[in-house]
Amino acid sequence: MRTIPYTYCLVKYLHDPSVGEMLNIGVLLCAPAVPFVRAKFNLHYERLSSAFVHFDGEHYRQIIGGIERRVQKLEPRRDESKLFPLSEDPQTVEDVISFVAPDRALSIQFGPMLAGVTDEPEAELDHIYEQSVLAQYPQKERKGRNDDEVWHQYRKSLQAKRVDKYLEPKIFVSESYEFRFDHAFKNERWHVLKPVTMDYATAETMQNRATRVLGEASALDGNTELGTYYILLGEPQDESHKSAYIKAKNLLNKIRVKKEIVEEDAAQHFADELANYMEEHGLIGTQD
Repeated sequence: MRTIPYTYCLVKYLHDPSVGEMLNIGVLLCAPAVPFVRAKFNLHYERLSSAFVHFDGEHYRQIIGGIERRVQKLEPRRDESKLFPLSEDPQTVEDVISFVAPDRALSIQFGPMLAGVTDEPEAELDHIYEQSVLAQYPQKERKGRNDDEVWHQYRKSLQAKRVDKYLEPKIFVSESYEFRFDHAFKNERWHVLKPVTMDYATAETMQNRATRVLGEASALDGNTELGTYYILLGEPQDESHKSAYIKAKNLLNKIRVKKEIVEEDAAQHFADELANYMEEHGLIGTQD
């Protein structure tokens, strides 16, 4: 029986206000009775890039990342007396929007508030996202996943253990390279979590990607700041690519720096182990 009320809105991208054409890119949902507040975005921007002249993909990712981080701050914490870090607990998605995007005169627009009831807010978020966002993209454009989408799969398990909020970007710099990792934590050395998609339209692309990751890790070999190099793999959805996937993993196993290769079916186990490690080393509190 559905007993949990929620409100939500579609998040849209507006490239040119004078034209007014918009595409749905995500969903924001709030169910204060649980409590639950979460956003889900389509991180593929190929259609945006092809639809709008001078579309800046990197800027788009930065904006979406900023909204996601603000939404994450609203997620309730058990060790706080208040559920949300606002003067008053948000009761609708409009309250959440006021916190994550007080200035709405931007390329990211929030649609009208809609409402419903559910027995599982996260499943409802996924359903609305599928129906209202992915449905507008032709199937061929949804072939495969990028690194950000793979990260979102792992992040679900990390969120459940409240580990993701302790991750931060880290840039390794030397005379010959500069590598940025969006998800890292420090315990004497920097431990990085690198999502790597192997879910490509062609098997050849998979091999090329594994080669690039190997080259990056080889360049970092000997860097005194680097601790463990966690590779979070996104498996191919095309069954015909399984043999190429095995070859790509064999190539990644040649990486010489201290590493751990994680596959999607072990995401929960990885989150459990990482949470235990961070608690044992005092990096997070036991009540987080």
